[in-house]
Amino acid sequence: MKALPVCLVALALFVPTMAFADVGARVEVLGVGVGAHVGGHGVGAGAHVGPVGAGAGAGDRGVGAGGHVGNVVETGAGVDRHGVNGGAHVGPVGAGAGVGDRGVGAGAHVASVGLGAGIHARHCRWRHHRRYCY
Repeated sequence: MKALPVCLVALALFVPTMAFADVGARVEVLGVGVGAHVGGHGVGAGAHVGPVGAGAGAGDRGVGAGGHVGNVVETGAGVDRHGVNGGAHVGPVGAGAGVGDRGVGAGAHVASVGLGAGIHARHCRWRHHRRYCY
C-alpha cells in the first residue's frame, strides 16, 4: 500500500515534462512522403513528392516556411519577433533580404562571389529603470 503514494508522487513529478515531449510521425511510400511534428516549442509539417518538397512550422519564436525542387531551386521565408526575412536560390545564384526592429539588410551571391549591404538600427533596451542603447 505504501508503493501507491510513491508511484503517484513520481507520476506527478514527470507529468509536466511529458507535456513538453515531442510527438512526430512520418510516412514515406514510393518516393512520396509526409510528416508532422508537435512539440513543446511548436508545430511543423512537411511533404515531398520525389525531389519536390515543402514544409512549414510555427512556434514560440516565429513562423517559417520553405520549399525546394531538388537541389536546384530553393526558397524560404520567416517571421519572428525581430522581423521578416526571406531568400531564394536557383542553382549557384542566391539572394536574400530582411527587415526588422534591428535594421534592414540584403545580399546576393553567384557561386562564391557575394555582395551585401545593411543598415543597423540603434538597439535600445530598458534595464533597472535605465535606457541602454548600442
